[in-house]
Amino acid sequence: MDVNEIAKCLPKTVVDVLKDSGISKLFPPQAEALPYVFSDKNLLICMSTAAGKTLLAELAMIREIFNGGKSLYVAPLKAIVSEKYKSFKKWEKIGIKVGISTGDYSSTDDYLADCDLIIATCEKADSLLRNKARWMSKIGCLVVDELHLIDDVERGVNLEVFITKMLESARIIGLSATVKNYKEIAEWLNAECYYSNWRPVPLIEGYYIKNELVMVDGRRLKVKLDDIIKDSGGVLIFEPTRRSAECTAEKLSEMKLANCEDLAKAILMENEGEMSRKLASCIKHGVAFHHAGLLPSQREIVEEAFRKGEIKIVVATPTLAAGVNLPARRVIIKSIYRYDGYSKPIKVMEYKQMAGRAGRPGMDEVGEAIVVTNRKEMAEKYIYGEPEPVISKLASEVKLRSHVLSLICDGFNDRKDIESFLNKTLFRKQNDGPIDFIVEKVLIQLESWKMIKFEKKLIPTELGYLVNRLYIDPLTGYIFYETITQKKLSELGVLHLICRTPDMERLRVLKDDDWVEEDAFELKDELNYYPSVYSIDYDWFLEEVKTTFCLRDWINELNEDQICKKYGIAPGDLRRIVERAEWLCSSAERIAKMLGRNIPKLSTRIKYGVREELLELISLPGIGRMRARKLFNAGIKSISDLIEKRSIAEKLVGKKVVENAIKDFS
Repeated sequence: MDVNEIAKCLPKTVVDVLKDSGISKLFPPQAEALPYVFSDKNLLICMSTAAGKTLLAELAMIREIFNGGKSLYVAPLKAIVSEKYKSFKKWEKIGIKVGISTGDYSSTDDYLADCDLIIATCEKADSLLRNKARWMSKIGCLVVDELHLIDDVERGVNLEVFITKMLESARIIGLSATVKNYKEIAEWLNAECYYSNWRPVPLIEGYYIKNELVMVDGRRLKVKLDDIIKDSGGVLIFEPTRRSAECTAEKLSEMKLANCEDLAKAILMENEGEMSRKLASCIKHGVAFHHAGLLPSQREIVEEAFRKGEIKIVVATPTLAAGVNLPARRVIIKSIYRYDGYSKPIKVMEYKQMAGRAGRPGMDEVGEAIVVTNRKEMAEKYIYGEPEPVISKLASEVKLRSHVLSLICDGFNDRKDIESFLNKTLFRKQNDGPIDFIVEKVLIQLESWKMIKFEKKLIPTELGYLVNRLYIDPLTGYIFYETITQKKLSELGVLHLICRTPDMERLRVLKDDDWVEEDAFELKDELNYYPSVYSIDYDWFLEEVKTTFCLRDWINELNEDQICKKYGIAPGDLRRIVERAEWLCSSAERIAKMLGRNIPKLSTRIKYGVREELLELISLPGIGRMRARKLFNAGIKSISDLIEKRSIAEKLVGKKVVENAIKDFS
């Protein structure tokens, strides 16, 4: 179908934007789905990877905007949100304002009131509802990418509850490539459903066993795995762990498939630590590894270079399969097992997500997905198997307590109101049994944590309101409340406080980490508590303390690479821990202020990784922790010093850096 046909339903300027983006024709399923897209009904679109789901969602959002509303696109990962933001910016050519929201959970992001199309993570979007961002009421079209993640144990409940909240106020469009029970999901959403298994590039699957490649099209080849990889012309390899991904990439880089000196240098621009040097060494020869330990800038370099064909092979952990647009001619799944306390086979849904990356539209005639196994039966289970149904994970007190508190803060005054809302969820559609028992347990829990009061109606306390707006787990809020009211906290005590909470990511204690226990004993008077070595919580406590010490080193300006080496983490891990710690520390400070208590204010120091004396300098644009320290040590300790001693500063950090830093003060 010619893209000009869209002009029958949308202004010609929309078609012009698509043409400028290189889209002249619609894929067959896109053309078939257009009547659904241009209706006013909720819609579930189930189409294969790269078959054009996102474009259909864009057209629905643009239609809503031209009808006077706003559109919201929700994706599971910040990386996907950033990718979609860059892609959707093309609509600004025709006056549509595009915004992105991924940060502060307690903010209403009022600047987005002027935007027409907003991209956000689910958690951020839900926090905007909790903080009563006025512009959210104008959202007329909500697109939910990777809808099947309702099945995810960690984040599925947030997504399910957010969708349920939006069902009565916005048109819902769900997108997924792997939903077996799509009819059930569509019924829950009161939506029409468009399903297609058409692919722009045919997918041929197979397995590699005992030095033989067996493809479903009948080919059987005696060949080494390295030869399959080398001859692929664009291959994506999935390894189960970071270490195996890095080792495989290092081994494959010995084939020297390309010369990418400039890319290797770019990898080292932001960090020159051990892992970064290893990645740069691989990329130099056309191979890269990709996992959550990389910095966002490094992941972006790898992804873009692979799309352009500069990098020939990417070896990734399965997180890459969760929506990032990175197709390859051939996908190789090195293991069908994952370790989660014990080794277990992956779901068919996860295999389909990875295999679906095979085949680059416009570049490949076919895509190939190969699973490496020592059992033919296991390979065939995945190749011929159906994805598991998407099942609600709402029946969890731990996950539900935050959302029940949110409902009470929104004016749901009694149990029947709450149960009435929960009856609209996917959980209720999939389960006939009563949910009131779980709700009752959660309500008792929230009351004991001083978040709500039982009077004639359910009433949130001041603490409950604040915890809800901060978007923290009610247990986190209670730990903050109890500790701040009972203890006088030092800097280390504040850091330990945030590391105690269920919202904080903790570092594993490894066999060479005896120093953690020794340092903890020496500093036990500053810590929030110190359990007996025979306590069942002792190992958990040591993880809290190790993470506490990591943050202490960060705010005391220990070199980033030294921290990574000392704590056995990668730069991306450190940035993620710091980001979460800043959010939690800021939340603790807000609760302390509400209680009229003083605690050391560390959130800004955590954000930038500096001692208190650098806070004024670090607030300037372009002055990072290393530049700020360099200036301070040279006697430039404030903005006025920087202006007064500009020539000295320019020699230390560069003329352009200084010019940019003081432009608002000169």
